[in-house]
Amino acid sequence: MPLTLRFLGVSGFEIRTQAGTTIVVDPFLSGSPEMGLPPSPVSVEELRQVHLVLVTHGAFDHLGQAVEIARQTGATLGCGVDVRIHALRQGVPAGQISKMIPGSALEVRRVRVRALEARHVSFFESEGAYLSAQPLSFLIRTESETRIYHSGDTALFSDLKLFAELYRPHIALLCIGAAEEGVAALPPDEAAIAAAWLNAPVVIPMHYRDGSPEVGVFQTEMAKRRPDIRVVPLEPGGTFQHTAE
Repeated sequence: MPLTLRFLGVSGFEIRTQAGTTIVVDPFLSGSPEMGLPPSPVSVEELRQVHLVLVTHGAFDHLGQAVEIARQTGATLGCGVDVRIHALRQGVPAGQISKMIPGSALEVRRVRVRALEARHVSFFESEGAYLSAQPLSFLIRTESETRIYHSGDTALFSDLKLFAELYRPHIALLCIGAAEEGVAALPPDEAAIAAAWLNAPVVIPMHYRDGSPEVGVFQTEMAKRRPDIRVVPLEPGGTFQHTAE
């Protein structure tokens, strides 16, 4: 069966591997009316067969409903130390959580995940106290050796070239704008530079507001800079299938 990615909205994805393992990354499903972010067409209740939940950092639009999904499914939760503390407070068993820092790795059902650096910040409130730790990006390697890079939130930094050299991703899930109005760590013109450096044959843009012109700007910049890279914008709930060559 082909690898299937379903866009959950903002930076969230459901990944179903060739062998049937289900991974959810940054599942912000509830939406935020005050921030102008609509809810995902995918509900927590639909995500009952999940084996691994990954969280890049503790911002509300990335942490999202990760804790609820982990509690509901018993899935392994891979996250930074701050998100781990929050998840423990919310009733996720310690043995279900894999604490990650840049360079660390975990394996679930022969899917291997390496945590990588992201140039951003993880800082959020949990039960009246603030938590902070290093934000993450992820390199996900499926059982069939398909390699998926999820950038989390990141600014442009030259280690993206190193990630390309070391991990040679087939698909890049790349932030290209601002989910929160006026806050874009990687605007679309710089995201095109990042995509060129990562050199993944397929790029799926994420982390932008519905109706934003940022997707069009990113596509235009990619066409000028790297027309050989396929850009695949998805609507929330939309899917992309990848068949290994």
